[in-house]
Amino acid sequence: MAIPRAFASLSLTLFLVVSPLCCMAKDIIYSGESLNTGEFLTYESYKFIMQSDCNLVLYANGKALWASGTNGRGTSCYLILQSDGNLVIYDKNNNAVWASNTNIGQGNYVLILQKDRNVVIYGGALWATNTNKRTGVMFIESKATIFGALPANKTTDEVKAARIAMVVNK
Repeated sequence: MAIPRAFASLSLTLFLVVSPLCCMAKDIIYSGESLNTGEFLTYESYKFIMQSDCNLVLYANGKALWASGTNGRGTSCYLILQSDGNLVIYDKNNNAVWASNTNIGQGNYVLILQKDRNVVIYGGALWATNTNKRTGVMFIESKATIFGALPANKTTDEVKAARIAMVVNK
């Protein structure tokens, strides 16, 4: 069972409020924020840019790794991370040109250009240990699928001796 959406939204909001504004990264877009033509996210040698030809492209060392394939489909295009979790490219007439199709409901989301050069949207309650309701056992769940259970009061050696294992989703 996932953490209630209100708690997750509150947690993300509190994190964003207490984060010093002076240290905001150039590799993050928050819900409601956009990249206009020519604007980009950057992390070391990676660049995620909304190009003037309406194509959204991820570059590493000047080499294109990924593109939305929307070049020539509009002018003055912009990218926005909507408050429903959907990442959308719009043309100057506000017509959707491309979308990530990740609209999962109203909430607080972030798009991050990560150090592994992956661009990821995070937000909402997608995973939890659920240790707040069960005593003595920690359940690891992802979208209601239980991957494993580990007695919370056991040491690593005791767990190995009892042959308790966890499946890690890679």
